[in-house]
Amino acid sequence: MSWISIVPPIIVFILGFLTKRICFSLFTGLVIAAIIATGGDPIGTGFLVFEGIWNNTELQQVFSVATFTEASNFFIVTFVLILGIIIEIIRQSHAANAFVDFVESSIKSKRSAETGTIILSHCLSIDDYLSSLTVGSVMRPLTDRFRIPRVKLAFLTDSMAAPLSMITPISSWAAAIIGFLTENGVHRTLQSGTLLMANPYSVYLNILPYIFYSISLIVSVWFIVRLRLSFSLMNDHEEIAEQTGNLAGGKPTGDHHSEMEPASEHSATIIDFLIPIGTLMLSTLTFLLYLGESRLFGGSNTLVEALQNSPISLVLFSSAMTTLGITVTYFLIKRRFSPMEIFRVSYQGIRLMFPVAAILVLSWTMGELLREQLKTGEWLASLFAGSVPVMLIPLILFWNAALISLALGSSWATTAILLPIALPMVMAMMDVTAPAHIEQLPIVFPVFGAILSGAVCGDHISLISETTIMATTSAMCDHMDHVKTQLVYSAPVILGSSLAFLASGLMLGANSTLSLVVCITISLVTTLSILTMLHLYWKYKKSPLPI
Repeated sequence: MSWISIVPPIIVFILGFLTKRICFSLFTGLVIAAIIATGGDPIGTGFLVFEGIWNNTELQQVFSVATFTEASNFFIVTFVLILGIIIEIIRQSHAANAFVDFVESSIKSKRSAETGTIILSHCLSIDDYLSSLTVGSVMRPLTDRFRIPRVKLAFLTDSMAAPLSMITPISSWAAAIIGFLTENGVHRTLQSGTLLMANPYSVYLNILPYIFYSISLIVSVWFIVRLRLSFSLMNDHEEIAEQTGNLAGGKPTGDHHSEMEPASEHSATIIDFLIPIGTLMLSTLTFLLYLGESRLFGGSNTLVEALQNSPISLVLFSSAMTTLGITVTYFLIKRRFSPMEIFRVSYQGIRLMFPVAAILVLSWTMGELLREQLKTGEWLASLFAGSVPVMLIPLILFWNAALISLALGSSWATTAILLPIALPMVMAMMDVTAPAHIEQLPIVFPVFGAILSGAVCGDHISLISETTIMATTSAMCDHMDHVKTQLVYSAPVILGSSLAFLASGLMLGANSTLSLVVCITISLVTTLSILTMLHLYWKYKKSPLPI
């Protein structure tokens, strides 16, 4: 246990920043971690890497009836890949366009058009890729009609994608976080490598209120739209759009580069949109209750107990398979796709999500090496012990996660780097031995919330983030203009979240509910106050009061 244990995540950070290739960076970091763990033995390194990846796919458990239901990693990866297929079916069937047609009659103003954009983001919150790719392209014709600048559409699309997906209990983000927690020592039952005895899904649900950045950003977007707040470059674009009709701040809109799917010979209906989305939501809830042995299905657990004890990875896998089967059958019966087209769409959907699945498996494997072999978290804890108060850990992790994610452009990779380090570090700093219980680590929820908040924060304002690029592309606006406006509007949220994480550490011994209420209040009041002051300042700057 020495400084060398921190080398692999640093290598991942540097390579990710330089190459922008997250899978390559993670694999390199994994190999370096294996080299350190084996003392430089090339054969041992290769074996450790291969064995780690193979074990973390859990394919060996799939082929055994006795262990099939325990293949949680396999279920999560499969859920992500199937979600990619469902996303492609929704996109290529133009089902999301039907949502716009459905609400168009009630949209009479800029405010209602922007509100409709936010509502569509909520409807598509099962995945940030789905939201980023779909919302801008679907709502663009409608927002263009009301002279809403493209940079505003990109801001609304990007601000609601990953932050909303992260706190949606039925989403690709939920599956990923649960997988990260499970692979980093959070287990419902005592087993090898258990650090924290708790249900991973229950832990995830308890983390949600501490993801201050996502909560504050979502509230602030609604606040900005409903109160018509505007300042800085965004305000300039809005004025140009209103006065000249140019929606790109005076630049060419680039509409001839549109990559939207050609119009279908069959018009989509709202049912086409509701079938896949509604089935996924309903089947997930059903499997949560059924596999959690709820009384509604003849079990002995209450509703809350069923949700807490349900095997979430198996639930997501089952609901994804059910949704895929119903969705494909529905569109085949309607003759929206032929069987060959379904195979083509499935391939494109898997290809869309394959990098995400690879990131998950590589992250789990490297996290296991950092935790079990290199003891990175314990070394960092010994470094911080006596020099950094435990109360500052949430704030420090929030800033670190934001910087790493900003450089890497990947919130998933950032989470993969920091989660294996955080729990062992906190346990060592608080002198708690494994397996620990939640009551022994009251700081664990703010710590996990800080990592996830920082990860989505850095990704949200990163030049190279995939969701940022997707939002820019779907809204068809200038990429740098989007990044600049995104940063300006995010700055108050970052400050508010920082103060909230500082408060969460300072109130560590207080009542958890009171502490949470105070922290969220601090974050929201700070964020919304600064946004209001910036709006008023910009308004005064544009038209100063007469002396």
